[in-house]
Amino acid sequence: IVLAAEAVMTLLATPSLQSAWRDGFKDGFRYGRTTSFEGCDFAVGRLPAPENSCDAVKDVYVDNMGLSWREAAALMGVHSLGRAKVENSGYIGWWSTPDHSRIFNNNYFVSIFAKGWCPNLNVNGCSDADEARGACSKKNQWQLCDIHRDSEHRTHEMMLDTDMCLAYSDQDGGLLQARDDPCCAWEDTISDTFSMVKILENNGNYLCGAKCGEDVSARYGLFGNLECHRTGHFGQGSKEFKICCALEPDRLDCGTPGHGRTRVGGPAAAEAKLFAEDEEIWQQDFLVAWKKATENGFALGLSPLRNRC
Repeated sequence: IVLAAEAVMTLLATPSLQSAWRDGFKDGFRYGRTTSFEGCDFAVGRLPAPENSCDAVKDVYVDNMGLSWREAAALMGVHSLGRAKVENSGYIGWWSTPDHSRIFNNNYFVSIFAKGWCPNLNVNGCSDADEARGACSKKNQWQLCDIHRDSEHRTHEMMLDTDMCLAYSDQDGGLLQARDDPCCAWEDTISDTFSMVKILENNGNYLCGAKCGEDVSARYGLFGNLECHRTGHFGQGSKEFKICCALEPDRLDCGTPGHGRTRVGGPAAAEAKLFAEDEEIWQQDFLVAWKKATENGFALGLSPLRNRC
């Protein structure tokens, strides 16, 4: 299973980094894991429960598996690939655009910061009566609330609480949870302590669906151009809010590392930002986290590959 996962990640990686992924996985691989054929019921609940936000990330990755917050954030980058479906998990959508979700890269982290996000509640349609009798539980996630949002699930972009909480907090600096926090999570470009220059470069110089330098008067009903990175220009910050939270403009800001009533952000905001800025740094940290995760519980029974048989 580990070999299959590493093969998929390597084949779908950014072409310029494929050889580095291949060599990194090969150098770190150790064999000897046992495979269970009796079912894996024991594994239920061992992944972070999305509704529990970063409490779950801490319980599973930091406390149980011994990862640092930086390694935990790096490992969450596996969401670069694939999608969620209601019939599987109760959640729905891609962690990025459908095209990017076919590439193993750092766009997951770029999307967290370069787009605007708002709660999307009870996406699985669980009724109060069904939840009360234990037939289902309501699933809550985050959806785009900037002008780029596609309301159809065909190309629906989303994040889970366990993704968003890495970078954002609630309005008072506490745990961010979609079901409890009716706020808009976004990052402006005018902060003098949280530069967005490299992140937007990795997003084609788009902020929340609008291109830096674009005349936003016609498309968004705002005045003039979107002039990104005008540090300290608060009028520009207001314009960016209206773009990033365009579809739900009455919401307050979530807690972010760069602006708003609190600049606390999430427990891995600096690390997620670094990974959004530099794919190679994320790759290096992911390889370390992946090795720890896939060897967890087998440390004494694994052997390194030999150069030849």
